[in-house]
Order: sequence, then structure tokens, then C-alpha cells
Amino acid sequence: MFKLKEIEEYTNGNIVCGNKDIIVENYCLTQKIREMKNYFFIPIIFRKVNRESYIIDHVKNGCIGFMIDKDSENRKEIEKLAQEINPNICIIEVESVNNAIYKLGIKCRENNIEKPIIAVTGSVGKTTLCSIISQVLKTEIKLLHDFKNENNNIASYISLSYLFPDNYDMAVTEIGISDFGKMSNLSKLVKPSIAVINSIGTAHINKLKSKENILKEKLHITDKKILFLNSDDEYLRKVNESEDYEIRYYSMNEANNINRIDGKISFNTKVYGIDTNFKLNLYQEYNIRNIILAIKIAEIYNIRYENIIRAINDFRPVDGRFKVLKNVNRDITLIDDIYSSCFESVKMGLESANKIKSKRKIAVLGTIGAGSTLEETSKIHEELGNYFNNLDFDYIYLIGDFTKHIYKGALGVLEEKYIRKFKTIELLLEDLEKNIRDGDLIYFKESGFQNFDKIIEKLKNKFDIIQ
Repeated sequence: MFKLKEIEEYTNGNIVCGNKDIIVENYCLTQKIREMKNYFFIPIIFRKVNRESYIIDHVKNGCIGFMIDKDSENRKEIEKLAQEINPNICIIEVESVNNAIYKLGIKCRENNIEKPIIAVTGSVGKTTLCSIISQVLKTEIKLLHDFKNENNNIASYISLSYLFPDNYDMAVTEIGISDFGKMSNLSKLVKPSIAVINSIGTAHINKLKSKENILKEKLHITDKKILFLNSDDEYLRKVNESEDYEIRYYSMNEANNINRIDGKISFNTKVYGIDTNFKLNLYQEYNIRNIILAIKIAEIYNIRYENIIRAINDFRPVDGRFKVLKNVNRDITLIDDIYSSCFESVKMGLESANKIKSKRKIAVLGTIGAGSTLEETSKIHEELGNYFNNLDFDYIYLIGDFTKHIYKGALGVLEEKYIRKFKTIELLLEDLEKNIRDGDLIYFKESGFQNFDKIIEKLKNKFDIIQ
């Protein structure tokens, strides 16, 4: 927690009004009004939305103060109105609100550098991997992990997470990047004790141009610390030893006796040298690799054997990450895999759904994140359509830009009547509801902005589907 005058100092800001010695206990970055005490509103610019327009709403809600860009066109008007509402309001003018919270985060990390932080990056599967690692570590460690996946390729949300050092002994962080130079900035903020790169794929290749560039950028995640790399990835296993970090590998090859029980995975691997069997509540085989890494990290921090076993066997999928929902009486299965998508994650999701027993399989797909050019994006979507040749799906439902290229690619696999493209969510849902039968599996995948959650929620209610 900082006093107002400390925030002024660390952000190179200027206190316009307010008690310099007041202690800020909480911070809020969103436009949403929340029940918080003694909170300070920081109106960051995010996804091209300037949250400055929500300052007065927060003042009315009882926030003790706020930051504002000193060059804002509406600064004087906002400050005047805020002081009329609350004469004791605290206002700090800064060069940039986004940079100011980043500076606060760096200062807070410097003050608590002895607390370990595990940072995870990669093209796909970061959130699930972080969640598995956290599930194991929190059995014995006071852990910060509830970032609500708001890495969002900017420093602001991660910075916010580090403003509460007294509340945790360790943290697990997901770091996303979308452009050159961003990983270095985030690494300076996080200063990870252990860093992980789990995959090099096509996510954000539109800006980074190639997988080689993606790898080069992600390697900035750490400096002179332990770096875990997935040796099953063709790019990561070629990374050379460096004085900048100590490389340790993890791989699916460390597992054996891999089986499925009602679609769920079981396997054996070593924990503290003891051959151990795991029966998971997970359906995707790549999670075996995630668990092997989580075990290696747990061993570094001396988590007890029995706690490792229990935490892994009890782990459930995170919402939107291949979460399997069922109506047992009618044997209908919905797979919620909608958080985000790139070519690799869609393939993995479809492959995993394909291995789950069902009478029929239906894929509901939106536009996927891919390609540095329109031509390349079109090609990747068409390749995804072609990929159904390796699968046993009966229907493909499509909506969104570029899915016409999935349609084109899939025409060589399924008859035209089994590939259905829609202009609206409502039309898709209407057709899907009529088509679903007992014994069906319906797999959903999109890039996180096409409102597939609304489809899933309506189908859950209509068909009495539970987790």
C-alpha cells in the first residue's frame, strides 16, 4: 500500500488536490463500479477505449481519488466536477495513466523482490498451465494467481496485480505478447524467478511475422534465472544454452501408461522419483505435459508428495478452455473451448473432442486468430477446413469472417449439406437446437469475441446440461 505522496513520487506525477498522507488500499482500472473501500481509480486506455469518461461515475461511487493524463482535453472540466461532488477528492496528474501504473508495479516488485514469481508465456494454453501450477503450489503456499486472465498483452493489469505484496508469498503470472519489445517491458516488471515457454505457434503472427520472431521475442521473458522449455516443440528444443538463463526441459516423453477412462486421461510419471499414477478430470493429452512441468516446479518448492497428487487429480478445466459439460440422461456433451483460438489450438481442440465417444460430432467454429496477411489468413482457415479429413465430425457450423474459407476447405471432406454457414448467432442457434439429438457431442471454438458463450448458455438451459 502506498500513500498518495508516494504514488506522486513513483509516477512522476503532480498532486492537484487531496490529503498527501492518505493511504490507498485498493485500485480499480475498469469502468465497472465495484464495492471497494478506499479505492483509487486509474482510467487506463485499453483496446482503444479511454476510461477517463468513467471518472465521475467512480467519484459518485465513493472512490477516494483518481489519476488523469495532464494533457487530457477534458482534464479541467473533470477535475472541477469531481471536486464539486467530493471536496476531499484526491487527484494526481500524470504524463500517461498507463505508464504510471506500470511504474507503480515496478516499484512494488522491487520492494518485494524476495518473493518468487513464476511467469508463463507461449502461443497456446498459458491459462490452463498457470492454473495447474497454481493448484499444486497453493496447497502449501500463499499464492497470487487470480489475474482473471487479464494479461491482455499490456502491462497495466499485471502491474495492478503486484500492488498487493502483503497479501501473498509467491505469484504465478501469465504473460502474453502481441508485438516486438513488449516481452522485455513485462519481464522488467515481473522479474520472474522461474520462466516457462510452453509453445511457439501462430498466435499474433500477424504482427511478429514468423515463428522465429515469436521465439526470439518470448526469450526475453527471463534474465539469469531458470527457464523451462517444452522440448516437444520443434522451435523450443533448438534453443541454445545461454549465460542469460538456466534451461530445463519438460516433455510428454516423461509419461507412460497413457490411457483414457470415459474420455478422461490417466497416466504414470515420476514424483520425487516415485512412479505415480494420475487419473485426471481432463480430456486433452497435452495437459500431461503441463502436469509434468507442474510437478517439476512443485519439487523445486518442496511441495509434499501427497499434496501434489491430490491437487492434480482434483484439477478441473478453466471456463472456456475445453470445459466438458454433460446431460447424462440424454448423453449430450457440450465442449466449451471458446476463450480464444489460433490454428494450433483449434486443431488440438478438435483432436481431443474427436477422441471422446459419441454418436455424432458437431463442430461450431468462428473466425480464428491467424495470419500476417489476408491471403495467409484465408489459407490457414482453408487448411483448417481440410483438417477435418483427419477427424470424424458429422456437421460443421460456421459463423464470422474468413469461415467461408473453412467451408471451402471442408467441402472435400463432408457433403455440402453438412457444412452450414450463418450470418447471425440467432440463426445458428435456431438450426443447432433443431439438429441436436441424444448422444451428440458439440464442440465450440472461437476467438473470444463472437458471443459463443450465449449459445452455450442457451443450450445448457434447453437441454438441462450441467458441468
